[in-house]
Amino acid sequence: MAEPTPFALSRRFSQLIGRKVTFVQLTAETVTKIKQLYGIYTVLPHNTSIIVKADLPLLGSFAGALVGFPDCVVREHLRVTPIEEILRDAIYEVFNIASAAITTDGRAVFTKMVTDPAYIDGAAGTVLACPDRRSYFNVSIDGYQGGRFTAIAQFVPLEKMAP
Repeated sequence: MAEPTPFALSRRFSQLIGRKVTFVQLTAETVTKIKQLYGIYTVLPHNTSIIVKADLPLLGSFAGALVGFPDCVVREHLRVTPIEEILRDAIYEVFNIASAAITTDGRAVFTKMVTDPAYIDGAAGTVLACPDRRSYFNVSIDGYQGGRFTAIAQFVPLEKMAP
């Protein structure tokens, strides 16, 4: 499965929130204690999975920009547990919109969001346990806090890709 490109991700998210968003590819994951959210996708017609792991403050920034909250308000809302409905719904929409940029092979369909990797099961759980590919990005957003974004996927054999 083709890796997502910084250009495609930057363009997609910049168009989504109307602000300059920059994805810079990293060679390795940096260890962080920042809370993570996981978006799980099914890739059709291959019936494989992709998982997007992202910092909560980054997703909160995307969501806040989408609903018109300034960065300081987003930070306040992210302190509340569980995530308030307005931000949670906007984060779902962010994951939904990301589906068009996280793969170029097939069509990614957002299926669910979880806050703990223990809730990732089935084909997605297999991908998380033994991924074939991980793409790491550092993301900055004009006027908001950025963070880390990782796409985790499995290899799709060429014969599975053929029509």
